[in-house]
Amino acid sequence: MNSTISQVGDNLKRLRLSIAFFFGLAGLSFSSWAVRTPYIQEKLQLTKIDWGFLLLCPVFSSFMATLMSSFLISRFGSHRITPVAAYLVLIAISLIGFAPSVIFLAGAFIMFGLGMGLIDISMNDQAAALEKLYQRSIMSSFHGIFSVGAMLGALFGGFVARYHMIPGHHLLIVSLFLIVGVLFNQQHLLKNIDSLPVDEEEVKTPLFVVPKGKLWVLGFVAAAAVFVEGAMADWSALFLENMKATESVAALGLAFFTGTMALGRLFGDRWVDYIGRIKAIQLGGLCSALGLLIALFSHSPVVAIIGFTFAGIGISIIFPCLLTLSDRVKPKGVTSSAAIASVAMMGYVMMLFGPPMIGFLAHIVGLHLSFIALLVSSIAVALLVGHSKP
Repeated sequence: MNSTISQVGDNLKRLRLSIAFFFGLAGLSFSSWAVRTPYIQEKLQLTKIDWGFLLLCPVFSSFMATLMSSFLISRFGSHRITPVAAYLVLIAISLIGFAPSVIFLAGAFIMFGLGMGLIDISMNDQAAALEKLYQRSIMSSFHGIFSVGAMLGALFGGFVARYHMIPGHHLLIVSLFLIVGVLFNQQHLLKNIDSLPVDEEEVKTPLFVVPKGKLWVLGFVAAAAVFVEGAMADWSALFLENMKATESVAALGLAFFTGTMALGRLFGDRWVDYIGRIKAIQLGGLCSALGLLIALFSHSPVVAIIGFTFAGIGISIIFPCLLTLSDRVKPKGVTSSAAIASVAMMGYVMMLFGPPMIGFLAHIVGLHLSFIALLVSSIAVALLVGHSKP
């Protein structure tokens, strides 16, 4: 550990920039191919049902990679897994762009999911370790960089699509640009943080991780928070359209939600340091609940968008704070990467099943009333997290 502290003391800002680069890479890579979806669908003549089934490939491969990530990190270190996962992601998005068939595209999606599942845990492991040595909250800002990367990827993708650049050329340019960044930044990651024994005892990391002790509480809170985040991303525009909003106004609802989430994550660390992580999560859950309450009782799309803005502010810092807390409350004999992976895994399960659950509820009670489930989840975040205090 002494070598790690010396490394940080000499290159604190350099380390933070390098870790932030990988967060930005993950967001930019995802949005870069996602924004070219219409072209790829048309090229391969895919129906919406076909596309829906194809999207299960990266979801399940990412979930499996998340389950195995702690084992791999304990063996090789997150400073090695992070760049390897980044290369997987960047190769995959190039293959997605040039995919000549559905089978080829499915394989590229599987590779993309594996890379994203691994890099998500490994870069968060790096961020959590650096945060310890900073001795103040910095995790939220890393997740803000992910959001900024996603925004830049979408903007650049929209720009090149306007000039009719095919996805293959577009995504190859993005990949080559980011590969140069990986080559430069992979040597500036924290070393010797994952293979260190916990409490000087031998730690055996299982192949698949599951939460233990108070990590179960954090896992359920993560699931509730991700449920709100994922459902808002998939259903907020339709919620507003049901209120007779135009397509452009409905799009503003998602824009305000995601925009305030990005801002909350970029600038939320000082707030977390001021009041503490538990209180920040509790107030975030209540702020999200207030916003959803406003949206549910409003009769105007504009008022509903104001509610979505409150929800975005509230939900923004919850998941980053939970990842830091998972490292702080982990039971004896559990590595940091295993703690982070187990909590993140429960969040990803809800990301997979949450949006379809809203669709199922909407079929029974209508989309407007189905958002009550998001209100309940936000309140659950505020109530449950207090039981995870170290």
